Amino acid sequence: MPSEDDATSTLRVMTWNVRDLRGDPLAVHRVLRSAHADVVCLQEAPRTWLSRNRIADLARRAGMLYVTGGRASGGTALLARVRVDVSRPSAVRLPVAGRFTRPRGAVSAVVALPGTRPVLVVGVHLGLDDAERADHVARVLEHVRSVGLPAVVAGDLNEPPGGPSWQALGAVVADPAADDGLPTFPARRPRHRIDVVLVDPVLDVLGHGSPDGVDPGDVLLASDHLPVAATVRLLR
Repeated sequence: MPSEDDATSTLRVMTWNVRDLRGDPLAVHRVLRSAHADVVCLQEAPRTWLSRNRIADLARRAGMLYVTGGRASGGTALLARVRVDVSRPSAVRLPVAGRFTRPRGAVSAVVALPGTRPVLVVGVHLGLDDAERADHVARVLEHVRSVGLPAVVAGDLNEPPGGPSWQALGAVVADPAADDGLPTFPARRPRHRIDVVLVDPVLDVLGHGSPDGVDPGDVLLASDHLPVAATVRLLR
């Protein structure tokens, strides 16, 4: 049975591509609420001029707080529960070729729970082009190393395990489900594992995969990607 110390030092990080919120909005809210994640990294979140207001409203309906992201980061966003101490939020666009290419981006924040050491959580949405992904990962790694904290990198990598992006990110974070990770896209008949939460090896991973308590029917109504969560024990 988990100790009280475990409960107060355990952080659940979830990633989910919400398909521009084109699905059932109530299903999106239900999934986010029932996942009970402390930090959520979103991809394909609103990215118009009013994106900040829309994401803040989404966070509120999910019982969370808007941290950063939206238009400034090409539709990536970061949400957090009130129990999480959040600092140094960042939102950046990752460069893409072509005027009509879908924007890509990254969001990050330093997070901690009372009595724990902070970690850096980074949410990413990488490009479809191989060269773009390589550039995006290099920029993410530069940011992680500049902060100098244990990191959790979560997002839609648009690449299967073993690809160059996974290998490059492996310099700072590891795949908790390298041997038994399940495909995440498309949600109705998953064939590709492209959504993942990668964790610094100094952090213990207590669980990884589909978040407990989420109704699979709601996921299908909400998006074409499956959400993925990792529960990690922060250092004290």
